[in-house]
Amino acid sequence: MPALEIVSSVAQTLSPLLYAAFIVVIWFQLRAARESVREVRQEFLAGGRPVVAVHDEFDHGTRALSLAVENVGQGPAKNITFEFSCPIESSDGVEISGLPLFTIGLTSLSPGARITCFWDDLDDQMTFLRKNGLEGEDFHVTVRYTDLPGAQYWNTWDIQPAIYEGLRAPTRPAQHAHDQAGEITDTGGPSEPRGEPAMATTSTGATEGT
Repeated sequence: MPALEIVSSVAQTLSPLLYAAFIVVIWFQLRAARESVREVRQEFLAGGRPVVAVHDEFDHGTRALSLAVENVGQGPAKNITFEFSCPIESSDGVEISGLPLFTIGLTSLSPGARITCFWDDLDDQMTFLRKNGLEGEDFHVTVRYTDLPGAQYWNTWDIQPAIYEGLRAPTRPAQHAHDQAGEITDTGGPSEPRGEPAMATTSTGATEGT
């Protein structure tokens, strides 16, 4: 029967092609599975997402302004770069935003790691800002970085030195530090202070993206 012979011939011709297509499908499925396993493993090794913050700090006792770079996330950050909206300078002429920390950047920053850089005396900085018409202005710094698997992130942080002007310092800084920490003695009263008084800090808001 010619029809059966034709069907048989077509089947014999298509069988290798169907077999090859089946092999290709299986190969792509295995490749996708391996990629998924690799991504899960990398996320596990990364330990979570990093969040690199840049914020200003003020010490009541010394009236010192500082800039701090800190990884407040759960995973290590890599290839960290900084971009400032305008230069941040001290009253004695040092461009803080031009220091190697900010121009070269950081190769990595582990979770909880923190780098602090002295900026200026608050009163001197405010005099400097008024002289240059910058009183009340916010500085913005955009931080870009990656996690261990290579995903990219960015955050923009506000630096606001003027918000510290006029803040009152506690009359008993050591006692105030322990009151803030909630340390209580067995008699029900506050315990005797140990160590240095806590530093007053602030973390400004930020915009972020991936």
